[in-house]
Amino acid sequence: MLELQINNRIKSIPLTLNETNELCDIDWIRSKERSTVLKPIKTISVIDLYSGCGGMSLGVREALQKNNLKFDIKLAVDTNLSALEVYRRNFQKQEDIVRNLDINQFVSTNIGEKPNEIELRTQSLFEGTQILVAGPPCQGHSNLNNHTRRNDPRNNLYLNAVRFVELIRPKIAIIENVSTVIHDKDTVVQKAEKALKRAGYTIYSQILNASKYGIAQTRKRHFQVAVLKENIHWDLNDYEEETTELSKYLEDILTEHERNKGIFYSPSITQKVNQRRIDILFEQNLYDLPDEHRPDCHKFKNHSYKSCYGRLYWNRPAQTITSGFGSMGQGRYIHPLQRRVITPHEAARIQGFPDFFKFDFVQKRGDLHTMIANAVPPKLIAIILDSLIKKNAL
Repeated sequence: MLELQINNRIKSIPLTLNETNELCDIDWIRSKERSTVLKPIKTISVIDLYSGCGGMSLGVREALQKNNLKFDIKLAVDTNLSALEVYRRNFQKQEDIVRNLDINQFVSTNIGEKPNEIELRTQSLFEGTQILVAGPPCQGHSNLNNHTRRNDPRNNLYLNAVRFVELIRPKIAIIENVSTVIHDKDTVVQKAEKALKRAGYTIYSQILNASKYGIAQTRKRHFQVAVLKENIHWDLNDYEEETTELSKYLEDILTEHERNKGIFYSPSITQKVNQRRIDILFEQNLYDLPDEHRPDCHKFKNHSYKSCYGRLYWNRPAQTITSGFGSMGQGRYIHPLQRRVITPHEAARIQGFPDFFKFDFVQKRGDLHTMIANAVPPKLIAIILDSLIKKNAL
């Protein structure tokens, strides 16, 4: 039995193998205070590359906590200052751990080669770290990038994470990216797999749809999971759930934007022409805006942007949350029941961030939207790691 301290009270929670779906569930999403392991079995060291605001680290922490293990972040690296400040405040770490640095300060992209002087220093500092997670920038692989898709220099940032794994040899490494990363012109996923296998890792490569695992969002992402231990027969079958309706995540915060101040709790201002489009959706009980009410570039054309200017469904998962969730022209982001776009808090809920994870001090709306949208849903990382812990991969 695992004892958790919550609000200075002791709450005993039995953890058994058939309780997988309780990990990062709706009660956790709505919780205002995070719980803490009182007497952990041991401490697990973690590195988070391209950390953003900390979605992957949060998932790691929750999986470890469920298994009575203590989370100890050794390094979090990103170049987004605003996202790093969110990380720092939520994980209570100082600048020497949470660093505004390019990953090239630690590694080269030459996987398989002899370490240079910089990499030898990286080895000495971080060798023995048990878990590494990384979410390399995905814009170069995204279908939304019509300019350099599949042939973007940012795509090789994926291999920087692999080089880090080669150097410090964690027991578990998890690298996340958009599902289309497998089509990269430079074949970064295939190169990564070959390099990690040479380094002694067992590799699992899989595209996961968040909506299959209790997250109210049809977000598809590719995960490359590397395990140093052999003979691990890994799958996530026990973690699959029925499709989660958006209402489950939003029904308790329907009117908070009317009483809470700050950009985190308020929707973006909608232009008059778009407000009229929203009114049409509700007056005609529609979820897709008719062509005659769309901008000229959409009108009466065989366009593929049906979700743009669309209204979310209360009884279905949301579409993938992007940084454009504050604009109805960027996707299906109109609230199902109210004549407005969703708020950053609602977007964070849809991404799977709990209420105790603080964003409300961020001052710029653009920064807030970007870091929420770019984050990895914590639950996806939590169930991957929990499943590996159950297989004795740590």
